[in-house]
Amino acid sequence: MQHTDILTHALAYALDTDLASNPSVTSNVAVVNASGYEPRGYVKQSIHACNKLSDTLNGVFSTVLVRATRQTAETLGLVAQALSHTAPKGHVYIAQENAHGAASLEKQLHAAFTGVRTIIKHKCRVMVLQPDAANADTIKQWAATAALQQVPATGYWSAPGLFAWDRFDAGSKLLLAHLPEKLEGRGADLGCGYGFLSREIIQKDGVKALYAIDADARAVEACRKNLEASGTEIPFQVFWRDATTPQAEIPKLDWIVMNPPFHTQQEEDRELGQKFCTAAIKLLRTGGKLYLVANRHMPYEALLEKAARKVTLLADKDGFKILCAQSA
Repeated sequence: MQHTDILTHALAYALDTDLASNPSVTSNVAVVNASGYEPRGYVKQSIHACNKLSDTLNGVFSTVLVRATRQTAETLGLVAQALSHTAPKGHVYIAQENAHGAASLEKQLHAAFTGVRTIIKHKCRVMVLQPDAANADTIKQWAATAALQQVPATGYWSAPGLFAWDRFDAGSKLLLAHLPEKLEGRGADLGCGYGFLSREIIQKDGVKALYAIDADARAVEACRKNLEASGTEIPFQVFWRDATTPQAEIPKLDWIVMNPPFHTQQEEDRELGQKFCTAAIKLLRTGGKLYLVANRHMPYEALLEKAARKVTLLADKDGFKILCAQSA
């Protein structure tokens, strides 16, 4: 069972457990870090949900659900956000797998709240909090730590929880080192993250336009800020959407550069990276080129060889491989 599904089942169990003694817990429910199916249909994701730390949630709710992520600072930021949308006598439910740091998270919550209650099920812990039991200064600090910020070590805007959020990823640096000196025409960065590749690429000779796409709203905001900070005069657009879906607003491209994700929370998801490859090939014009970096063991070559005219291994170094696939 995937991480999101396990947490969903744990949250559903916790809500069902509390429903008998407190019917109000399901009267008005919202969720942050929304993904997957919501517990028992208590939440209509299209109405009462928000993506990670981008606060698209409106109103105050009797109950707010939080799925913990693999980054503690990010999770605590989500808790702070949830509290801002919870009624004073309402409840926040935070679910985390035992194997992914639930005990440590529980300790931090106990340090900031009185009366934390824990429900254990599906190898998870669901911690139940009340806003009026919180240490306000600690919650403010959680929100500040998780916020979009300019990282001193890189100079880039980023936030905890984004891929390689406070450093330049070694795979992306290797990819940049093996790109051609000129990238002629229009191109894209699929799964752009906070925009490390995008900001470097848009400064290359020949670039006419750049499209950057990511499913994380914070990544989109960070990437946009980093591209603006580059001072480029090249037109660019940054889209908040799933890069593996059809992109009707984007014309056929001359090139795509990407470091595709292959994890869903802590679990490796090879199919996710393969979907990125398929989507990229479909976006390219005939003869267009896809440049990508991947961990050496990721199975992309067979898929690309079926979909593209030619696939070339540009580098194999330090556990990474750089591939170039030319569209048929």
